[in-house]
Amino acid sequence: MITLRPTNLHWINGSTDDAADLCAHGGVELEIDGDVLVQGGNWTVSAAALYLLRTLSRPHTKSEPITEFLFPCCGHGMFDVDGHDDVLILGCNSGVDLEVVQIGDEFLLTAPDGRQHRVAVVDWTRAVCEFSDAVQAFYAGASPKEPADDVDGFQKFLSEWSWRRSEAENSIRA
Repeated sequence: MITLRPTNLHWINGSTDDAADLCAHGGVELEIDGDVLVQGGNWTVSAAALYLLRTLSRPHTKSEPITEFLFPCCGHGMFDVDGHDDVLILGCNSGVDLEVVQIGDEFLLTAPDGRQHRVAVVDWTRAVCEFSDAVQAFYAGASPKEPADDVDGFQKFLSEWSWRRSEAENSIRA
């Protein structure tokens, strides 16, 4: 049994709505078979949603990282880098990480302390999609975002999030 969800969603200034804030923040609950891997905190859950979606198509390990942290503290810069399909999100050097690798019909999740869990591909995919959808619903309930400096980066972020979420949905149906 896997639980993966954002909690206490808010914008950086603590409000429930801020058109200038492009990143949703909140805590995270990640529990597998009663083992708590992530609990609480104040993370950039919008970046985490995208990073988690990326784990569905490629490994995230120390030697092949998708990002520095799957659950980053910050995500204060989004950039559209020519020649790259993925948006580049920059933040500080703080967050919570775990390795995620697909092995056959399972994902192997490894916590920094070495605890490991195997999760069926369909279960991890559903959990990631539900996490992503919860963050997306938070955006949908807020005023439209008004990026000041990161217009192209924010658009690439939204575009990548959308196509990765759609790709994940298609894999569940297959």
